[in-house]
Amino acid sequence: MGATGCPESHALTRLTRSTIVAADDRSARASVFSRSTTSESTAGGATQTASFAVGALRVDLIAMPGAARVVVASAEDRDVYVVEPAALASWARATKRLLSLAPAGEAARGAEYRAPFLIDREGRPAIAFEGLVTAQAVTFRLLVCGAKSRVEGTVTTADIIRAVTDAASGAVTVALRATP
Repeated sequence: MGATGCPESHALTRLTRSTIVAADDRSARASVFSRSTTSESTAGGATQTASFAVGALRVDLIAMPGAARVVVASAEDRDVYVVEPAALASWARATKRLLSLAPAGEAARGAEYRAPFLIDREGRPAIAFEGLVTAQAVTFRLLVCGAKSRVEGTVTTADIIRAVTDAASGAVTVALRATP
């Protein structure tokens, strides 16, 4: 499975052949929706975590007063991204726009759209979602930009996108709480 360098799109972008991510396995089984939300007390506040299994990846959104983190883990790698609450809120709003995509009706009207990458405090792109519109369906991918600055795509579902963006919005609420 090949990969390309991490792009940094900041709007729902219609992709052209030159911007399509090469790391893709559309033959793979779609993501299993496995959300677990837990709350635990920590010194100085509550931490909330939402976890999602997306193919062979695990995506955790972790929020506590004053901070939010996204952790992407696979069997061999684990990347942690500390994100500003405002950036997470903006990313969630922009990503939800993918859910409005509908089948094109005819092959000539098909297209691929990418929501912006979530950018962490250090300016590193973390994750993004994209949708492929065909005549009959819309399919989605989670794009992960790991420490090696390579994008890898994993087939996912609208339910995962909805759940991740909802969890991100909740994480923003927790992160914006004042620390005691």
